[in-house]
Amino acid sequence: MPIEILHLVYGHYPADSRVRRELAALRSTGRRCAVIAVRRAGERATQSVDGVVVIRVPGRKSRGGFLSYLIEYGDFILRCRKLVASHRALGNVQVVHVHTLPDFLLWAALPARRRGARLVFDMHEIFPEFARAKFRGVAGAIAGSIAERIERWARRRADLTITVNRPIDQLLASRGPATERRIIVHNTADPGDFGQRPPAPATPSQPLRFVYHGTLTYMYGLDVAIRGVAEAAGHPEFTVIGDGPERRRLIELARALGPERIHVEGPISHRELAVRLPTYHAGIVPTRLDVMTRYSLSTKLLEYVHLEIPVLAARLPSYQSYFGDDALWYWDPGDPSDLARVIASFAATSTAERAARTRRAREVIAPLAWSRQREVLLAAYAELLTGDGSAKIAAMRPAALPSP
Repeated sequence: MPIEILHLVYGHYPADSRVRRELAALRSTGRRCAVIAVRRAGERATQSVDGVVVIRVPGRKSRGGFLSYLIEYGDFILRCRKLVASHRALGNVQVVHVHTLPDFLLWAALPARRRGARLVFDMHEIFPEFARAKFRGVAGAIAGSIAERIERWARRRADLTITVNRPIDQLLASRGPATERRIIVHNTADPGDFGQRPPAPATPSQPLRFVYHGTLTYMYGLDVAIRGVAEAAGHPEFTVIGDGPERRRLIELARALGPERIHVEGPISHRELAVRLPTYHAGIVPTRLDVMTRYSLSTKLLEYVHLEIPVLAARLPSYQSYFGDDALWYWDPGDPSDLARVIASFAATSTAERAARTRRAREVIAPLAWSRQREVLLAAYAELLTGDGSAKIAAMRPAALPSP
């Protein structure tokens, strides 16, 4: 059957939770949806996943140097464009929803645009800041300048731009285009993944048990977290769950500093995470601070808050803009000794105070519940697909959050 809504993502599906949540919302309307994603070894080239047609093309995410990025991005985008241009099932697509990075993935959607399809530009990250953070010095400056031009090019061609948080939305507003239609869809947890009511939190006990789940990259500071836990008094335990280019190095570091207390495990499903995460006393979000992450709002942080798990987080400006100073336990980004200090502070905190902070954090994100984000997305699609004047995108911008 002809596809009505097509998503493009340089990533794996259904592993990417944001893409999976958005497609589930759109699929619930009865629209025929598909996604083109990267094919892992052993995965089928085409299959149906929960009613969504998944088309997987060869590709890889090695997270290597500048040249390897360009080659890997370019190969995937060319394959996507060929499918969009010539695949019979995609000939009547009404909306192509492009997930970044990279921003120039939108180029693959242009054949559908020429046939009358609307384009959605979903910015998971901000490309210029990513380039400057990834490639230092002159290479970073050049890459950042090129990325700014590409970002402007893509945003001008999109019928709708979606951002993931307020800081990024404000940054984009400062660099146009002025006529852009833009909404925010936060990466809050879907109760379908993690449950509506959080499980009972871990009971106070010694030693303290901390957790991190997600991608293992240098940017996310897992080496700092391991060093901080190893340095902390009281012999706390720390479990890292996930995969990524830093995995081997982190395993070696854990073996060197705390083989009995620090463990690096492979990724598990979101359903397993929903059961496993609440058994820990707190989650650690050790993101390094750089020109890109100063605007980020960690998905894993939002998942911990949804599950009412206390959070020890690197002090990033974006985290403080949402949660203030008294909902999380902050430490200086990149400083394992300061993390060790905060672990000691957390250990000395009463059960009542831990519960009060986690409650305050959950109150902050209550206005951002996925049920509300889902309605924002569906209302935007209603206008894109039907032109219904009662669902103007300009009216979908979220109300200001209460002061934390």
